Amino acid sequence: MPEVARGNQTDTVASEDGSGICCAEPDTHATNQCSETVFVNNIGVVRQTDIMLPHPAPVPCCTTHSPPMVECSTLVFVEQKGLARKGDIYILDGINHVVSSGSADTFDGSPRGIPSFP
Repeated sequence: MPEVARGNQTDTVASEDGSGICCAEPDTHATNQCSETVFVNNIGVVRQTDIMLPHPAPVPCCTTHSPPMVECSTLVFVEQKGLARKGDIYILDGINHVVSSGSADTFDGSPRGIPSFP
């Protein structure tokens, strides 16, 4: 069962974009937006459409972007939005940003492999 993702730069996000020439090197970034009413370890949980921390993107060449959470639970909802978990994905400009950490003591039991939200 995946760990629940928390916002406010608490959990890490592994990115294909990074800090190399035109940001070509993979890098680690962080969560950002989150719920203001549902908390895990006193930190708001990440939901569908919440954006991650702004960071450089290789499109067109190291411009700043803030990808939204796109691939998350379709069975567990927070404020009518899917709950984000470790392994779920923020996507923008065709670049995947995978949540790589979450609460070590709060888990979501919904299965993976369900189609992502539009």
